[in-house]
Amino acid sequence: MGNVHSDSISPVRYLATVIVMVVLCSACTRVDDPIAAGVDSADQDVALYLQSMLQSARAMQNSGLVRGRLGMAYDVNGFRNEALATYAQAEALDPKDFFWPYFSALLIAEAGEYELALVALERALAIDANYSPALLAQGNWLLKIDRPDDAMIAFEHVLDMDGSPAATFGRARVMIARGEHVQAVKLLEHLVERMSHPYIYRTLGEVLRELGQMDQANVALALGKNALPLKWPDEYWDQRMAHVRGSASYNRAKLLSASDRVYEAMSILERLQGHHPEEECGREQEFFLACNLLNSFSIAYDRVGLSGRALETVQRGLSINPDFIPFHLTSANLYRQQRDLESALTHLERAIELNPARGYAHEQRGRVLYGLQRYEDAKVALETALLYDPAKRTTLFYLGLAELEKDKWPQAVERFERVVQLEPGFALGHLFLARSLGEVGRLEEARQAQGNARQYGAEPAELRITEIRLRELEFGR
Repeated sequence: MGNVHSDSISPVRYLATVIVMVVLCSACTRVDDPIAAGVDSADQDVALYLQSMLQSARAMQNSGLVRGRLGMAYDVNGFRNEALATYAQAEALDPKDFFWPYFSALLIAEAGEYELALVALERALAIDANYSPALLAQGNWLLKIDRPDDAMIAFEHVLDMDGSPAATFGRARVMIARGEHVQAVKLLEHLVERMSHPYIYRTLGEVLRELGQMDQANVALALGKNALPLKWPDEYWDQRMAHVRGSASYNRAKLLSASDRVYEAMSILERLQGHHPEEECGREQEFFLACNLLNSFSIAYDRVGLSGRALETVQRGLSINPDFIPFHLTSANLYRQQRDLESALTHLERAIELNPARGYAHEQRGRVLYGLQRYEDAKVALETALLYDPAKRTTLFYLGLAELEKDKWPQAVERFERVVQLEPGFALGHLFLARSLGEVGRLEEARQAQGNARQYGAEPAELRITEIRLRELEFGR
């Protein structure tokens, strides 16, 4: 028969085939031993947690729930093949539990094996045919394999249940796949009034472009620039995240903190600090995660309004490891919020001294120097930042402001033109471009830029200031 696991068959496809065999054998009397993985991980937080989950699975050999939880722990901590095999074991132990074929389907789809994912998903939907996130996934995967009519059935099922905007978006994508562009545009235009998501705007822009409506397409595409695919809430999927450990849980804590779920983030940071205490921040070999935890605590305190505690925490970090660059960057941000720009500048200059090739630090230094009205120094810092990231919109924008403060209008025009090329939907970029164009006598172009600023949502007060100046320039001419 030869080697089944050959180079021509992906590991996920091979494993998914094995899963089908395991599930078909769900009536067999022998219970497979739990699969062991990660228990020797160098990350103690991961290793200890997986050891405890594995012990529970061995103690309760016949429990599909316990076996499935082990699979969830493998899944979210990066042991994907072991997770798939363990989900199959859980499904064999309890064929009536929706979770295990559903999670198998999600994992298989992540590898791009949509046809196999749909096979697993069918088993889940046979248990619960009305779980909206599963039906949305089904519709999307069916579109991936060019089955738009079947996808439409899945999306309409969701719409019948809860009127989900994600299902409406799915219907629009089916129309696009069928070539029904005019109908898709009507649906998408109605949808963006309910749900102003960049990915919907991008999709609308692409369809409008296909129809040759370029002005409207450009506006929609600008609003959808760099859009990430549309996602929808999935309470079952979220249950897996309770099992995240180690560096993966640190990354999750950062995401939670940035999403204003700060107290959830802090509970994860506190658990991790039990494995990586503050004193490790001063050790040459073990400093990285311990220092990052301290820095993340400081950021989290700031986000919940405890700026004093935030500064105290990062200063404690600096007393342990004064050469850890993120401490200096966080300190600079905290001092800048307090309008102590000189202290902010001191920390940014120390960060640059430690690593001169960090564009972000040069940009932040330029912005602080701008705040100190040291415009020539700000220009030098910002131009240095551009060497490391030539297409950074914020750097170019502040460079434009620095040129504007020195009345170097042609240079300001050049900077702001580049800004709106990089981000066509950036209202302030259009606004300052209008001001700069007006000062060099290009009033017709200035009016057009002013119109763009208004269209993209510039503040009315800012628009009035620019309008008054353009009128003065027009009458002066």
